Amino acid sequence: MSEKAKQSYYLGSWSQSITCREMIFGMGGVITLGGLSMLTSCSNDGSSGSGGVIGGALVGVMTQQIPSSLDPITNAQGAALNAAGPCHDWLEYVAINGDLYPSLAESVDQPDPQTINYTIHSGVKFQNGESVNAQAIADLVGWIQNKDNGAWLNSRFEGVKAVVVDELILRLELPKPDVAFRFAVTRLPIVAVSTLADQALTPSGCGPYLFKEWVQGSYIEYTKDPNYREADKIDLDSVRMEHFNDSNAGTQAFLAGGKNWVYPTSLSQSKDLSARAKSGEIGYMPLEPGVCYLINNCKSGPTANPLVRKAIRLALDRQAMVDGPFNGLSRPLFSMLKPESSFYVKDLEYKRDIDQAKALMAEAGMADGFSEKIYTPNVDYFIGLSTIMKDNLAAINIDITVEIEETAAVIDRMFSRKEFNMVVLGDALSPDVSELHEYYLRSTGGRNCGFYANDKVDALLDEGLREVDAKKSYEIYKQVQMISLLEDTGFIPLVAEVLPAAFKGTNYAEFMGGFIQYIIWPEAALN
Repeated sequence: MSEKAKQSYYLGSWSQSITCREMIFGMGGVITLGGLSMLTSCSNDGSSGSGGVIGGALVGVMTQQIPSSLDPITNAQGAALNAAGPCHDWLEYVAINGDLYPSLAESVDQPDPQTINYTIHSGVKFQNGESVNAQAIADLVGWIQNKDNGAWLNSRFEGVKAVVVDELILRLELPKPDVAFRFAVTRLPIVAVSTLADQALTPSGCGPYLFKEWVQGSYIEYTKDPNYREADKIDLDSVRMEHFNDSNAGTQAFLAGGKNWVYPTSLSQSKDLSARAKSGEIGYMPLEPGVCYLINNCKSGPTANPLVRKAIRLALDRQAMVDGPFNGLSRPLFSMLKPESSFYVKDLEYKRDIDQAKALMAEAGMADGFSEKIYTPNVDYFIGLSTIMKDNLAAINIDITVEIEETAAVIDRMFSRKEFNMVVLGDALSPDVSELHEYYLRSTGGRNCGFYANDKVDALLDEGLREVDAKKSYEIYKQVQMISLLEDTGFIPLVAEVLPAAFKGTNYAEFMGGFIQYIIWPEAALN
């Protein structure tokens, strides 16, 4: 592994950007490609991705994340964005250390918390031949804001005005101060509105690779786009991702040869993969990009009572979840942030306490307990987490039935139909302190499927989006977490979602990105 890859790996695995807000405003609000080399460890330096093999096909294995659609605009699943990623580009990327750097945007100017100016590279075309300019992006924002279109970022863009300053300058005017909004924009692939009806089956954007073929449940394939704006920097002729529902089978396919990477690898094979990595046979990274969580319905059923939710929280054995489903690779989480973050609140940590949990159940008038279902995706570690929770909650007389559904069905149940009282899932950890709190804890949040509502938390979140100073932000988000994660227990973090990767013959460590949704395809190469 190169020194660049090693630096990227350690930053991406164990740190989060701690001064992004101060950096954005403290440098006069302007970030350009030339200045970014000081700020991020993975910005493109103009050389080929590996300095090695030019051409050839990169073949990877994606396990568990089987896309049901290739449209990342209307589908919030990481599987959709991973599968469609090679044909897409963004105004900005999130670097592996949590900093932002321009991509389609030549520069970004944020003079205040309610205004963002994007200057777009000239001469860029969508893959259908249309121009990538300020008007095209403004049209895309307008499409997202139409609730009838079902864009998953709809609530995040509510009230935003997209102003075309000139052909290549787009100004976003926010309805209220929001220092984290640029991170939301990094979730949006830039596509032509005229192609949106076809994205689910034939994705296209303005990225480095052209969609070639998708055999659902089997593989997806791309070829290099000769008209990409930086085509001379793309090393590969083609990219192919093979899909395996089972991580054990996918890992074995990788080890059998002919594949350059597999993500995520089998957790049960972690010791064998570690040994192979030590011998130099493969590269192996036990990445920690996400958080596994339990959400209870705060509006109906027994879990509408906050005393019951607190009892459930106190009854859970996180260490058993680490040792069992994650084979010791994970660690307990008590927050939506990693402990290394400067926004992490140590006071959120607590020990399992069955006696206190029983007392809370009695105070809620439910000492005899109740019966309930936990819905879980058909993924081995989520099933394992739910099984442990079933055993844990039996100690406070809650009789759990584990209901296993396909991941897409669980997501539909959670975020579309909102038909559950208890559900377990995971989400990507964010480089910005506000993002997951906005999605899950704001009463109108786009992923607030548990109907959590607290006026004080909403007011604190508003205050947090206005605040640039890191110390003041810490105090604001400390209050948010102490109320919503402990006092009200509107969201229960469980353990880190560790998703290991193995690779060989490629610079995977340099292009896989620091967060689950971000694969930096222009950096991909063979070596």
